[in-house]
Parts: sequence; structure tokens; C-alpha cells
Amino acid sequence: MLKRLILFFCLFVVYESHAADSLQIVFSKTITKTGDTLDFRCYLPFFAESKLTSATLNLWIEDLEKKKRWKFRYPIVNGEVIGSLAIANTVPDGRYAFNFLVQRGFFKVGGEVKDHDKKETAINYMMILRNNKGSYFDNATVDADGRFKLKSTLFQDSAYFIFSPVKKVRNNYLSIKIETPLDSVFTPVLAATRFITVGEEKNAIGKKNDTSRYAFQTTEPIGNETLPGVTVTGKFKKKVQQYDEMYSSGLFKRDDVMLFDGLEDDEISRYPSLLLFLQTKVPGLTITTDATGQQVAKWRNEVVELYIDEFRMQPGDEGFVIPSEVAMIKVFRPPAQLSAFSGGAGAIAVYTKKGDFANNLRNKHNFIVRGYSPFDGDWK
Repeated sequence: MLKRLILFFCLFVVYESHAADSLQIVFSKTITKTGDTLDFRCYLPFFAESKLTSATLNLWIEDLEKKKRWKFRYPIVNGEVIGSLAIANTVPDGRYAFNFLVQRGFFKVGGEVKDHDKKETAINYMMILRNNKGSYFDNATVDADGRFKLKSTLFQDSAYFIFSPVKKVRNNYLSIKIETPLDSVFTPVLAATRFITVGEEKNAIGKKNDTSRYAFQTTEPIGNETLPGVTVTGKFKKKVQQYDEMYSSGLFKRDDVMLFDGLEDDEISRYPSLLLFLQTKVPGLTITTDATGQQVAKWRNEVVELYIDEFRMQPGDEGFVIPSEVAMIKVFRPPAQLSAFSGGAGAIAVYTKKGDFANNLRNKHNFIVRGYSPFDGDWK
């Protein structure tokens, strides 16, 4: 870390801040190209005096025509953030505004138990980090109005939160409304804007790229719109196909998969458990009980990988999802391997109803929550 800081001060170009005594920005370069890595440093010299010992940096990158915006956020530790962005080839050449917005506080998760029973003074929750980076189980106190706050936890990428009653029940009856203050509309306590060129500088100069005309706004960019008066026709897609296109990613988009529909077919919801449904529908899949009394799915006597909303789970965690909450299930036959932790015994991916596909879902208690961006991230 010390060598990296020395490199910043010796080799990097320092740009004067609008408020030099409050927010200082340092870039490794101001002209770059796709395939390069852009390093930056944001420093708050008087973070203690400004009561910003716990704060968050929101970095919003925007093209000067305001058609697209990329959002990153980082915890500010001891008044400083050092990060880097690998520029993907999907980023067009041009001029970009880097808006650094400082927000008080670290990331927190809270919410409300709907139709709260005042006798229920606590709820359990499990937090599972993406890419098998660990899990955390705890409980939270629920006040008389049904409100609760979870312990502050710093995590990168995203996490899967599952809420359940303290008393063990067959069906999870909780209906939760989740809140993350960092995702709410906010007014930054400190802000600064810098400009970066991607590609040749001579090709990025013009009226549309005039930085003097740029003014940052918190409203979202308009983006691409459908042309008026144009009727678009195409092949009708079932809801489960639309869901698959919207929420499946990476290796989970494989074609060699058995797919079960939980949106327009109620067969999954009629079964008492997901494993029982799969055992009756998937040839060769067996359900056994391990030494702890937990039911696990096996193929060729090997434990099958389990994913819920593309988060890798432990065997038995599918019990957190009741069948009526399932949007679709994907079954990948052996020797499918979706992670380095698999023995090639196949995988089961359970997707829960969310977004517009959860309109008729009465009790919602599973959530994917976006955390902090990796310090070595991708801009794409």
C-alpha cells in the first residue's frame, strides 16, 4: 500500500479540486483507451473535522451527452479511497465526466415487517456473499412499529439476504420491505467533477464534448427511447422466457438445461418442498439425508451444486424458499460445472419471483442487495 501511495504522488498528475481543502482527486492519466486500467485516488484531508470518519464515495461516470451513466461506490476509510477501473472495449471513445459524490455513513440495511405482530420482537436473517465468499447468520430486533436495522456490514459486489421467523415454521410467513439508505435519493456533502478522455484526444473534441457545457444532475439519463409511431412485432415469449433473459447471466445461460416454469405453471407450488418436486421430475436425481439430518440432492452419489438467484448455497438452504416463491428452476445435468467448487455432479439453480414477476407474491423475504464496488473493478 505504501509503495502504491508513493507512486501516486511521484508519477500521477494532480488536479486542483473545486474545494482543495475538502476533496482532492488524483488520476493516473486523463487520456486513456479501452483495455487500459485507470487508477484514481479520492482524499478528504479534513475528514475527522468534517465528521466523515464513516462515509461513502459514490462515483458516477457519465458521457457528456448524458445518455448513459455508470455507478460505483466505495467505503471511505481514514478519509481515502484508492481504486482502479479496467476499461472494457464496450466503452465508446469520447469524453466522460467522473462525478465524485461523498455521502455520510457506511452501507446499512434496514426495513419493515409488514402486518407486524407485536409479539414478534425479533427476526432471523442470513447474508450470503456472491461467489462463495462466505455467509453470516444473526438476528435483528423488531420495534413496536415493525421496523428493524441490521448490523453494519461492509461487503463488495452483492449479497443475498434471507429473513425468517425466530420460531421455526414450515412456511415462511414474513413479508419484508427492505431499505438501503445509500440507494435512496441523497444530497452529497462534498462533490467534485473531473473529465477523462477515452481514445484519441483529437477525436473527442467537439461541441458535444465541450466540458464547459456539462452540468451534473442527480436525475437519471434518458437513454434510448422507442421511436414514436413505430410498431414492433415479434415472436411472443412466455413469461419464463422473459424472466430468463432478464435475470440469468454467465454460465447460467447455457442451452443444455432442464427448465421448469413457476410463473405460468403452478405445479411447483403444489409440492411441499422443492427437492420433492425435483426428485419426481428429474431422472437420476436422488434425495438422501446426510449425517446432520439435512436432505441433499445427489447425482451419481455426488452432491449437486445448489444456487438460489445465482448465489451458491449449502445443501439444505433451498428450504428458505417455499415453492410458491419460485419463478423458475434450471437443472444442469452432469458433468455440468458452474464453479470451481463443483465435482462435475451437475447443478440446480432456483430463481425466485422478483420485479414485475412478483406482483402476486404476498410474502417477500428474500432479497439481493448491492454492496460496495470492488476496488479493482471493471468499467463496461
